[in-house]
Amino acid sequence: MSTDKPHKKRDIFIYGPIDPAFVAESIAKHASRTDIGGHEIFLGQVRADELAAAQGSATSALTTGNQQLATVQAIDYTAYRDMANEQMMPIREEAFARWPITCLHVYHSQGVIKAGELCFFVFASAAHRQAAREAVAYVTDEVKRRLPIFGKEIVADGSHQWKNNS
Repeated sequence: MSTDKPHKKRDIFIYGPIDPAFVAESIAKHASRTDIGGHEIFLGQVRADELAAAQGSATSALTTGNQQLATVQAIDYTAYRDMANEQMMPIREEAFARWPITCLHVYHSQGVIKAGELCFFVFASAAHRQAAREAVAYVTDEVKRRLPIFGKEIVADGSHQWKNNS
């Protein structure tokens, strides 16, 4: 909708956490654009969820009744990088076709990201806020649904469980 030319294939992956300064710089780069009236941002952050502890891994576990809970310390993100970047292309094109957005940026972490750190950043700009808002929601959901990105939730004793995107 916003342009007829194909968009460049981009590598969406950053090794390590996404620095909040990088988010601020991304916003600042758009300050001179006079065709933009609204920006929308989604930031994914690693939560310190409590997981049912695996048998024999009570090092960092809390006991509640008979169930032991372990707190997520970090998520180790891996991906089929080339495949994910290739599959990101149609998601980008779909967003540009459905909404009159002027910019769309997507970044996802790889490697170990500690609880509290940023791991996912989606940023869209448009003349009006609603287009940017809807595009960001769509892209965020489609990345989670369609891209081969995997998260291994790690607890303090080193045990883990694979994260399930819902």
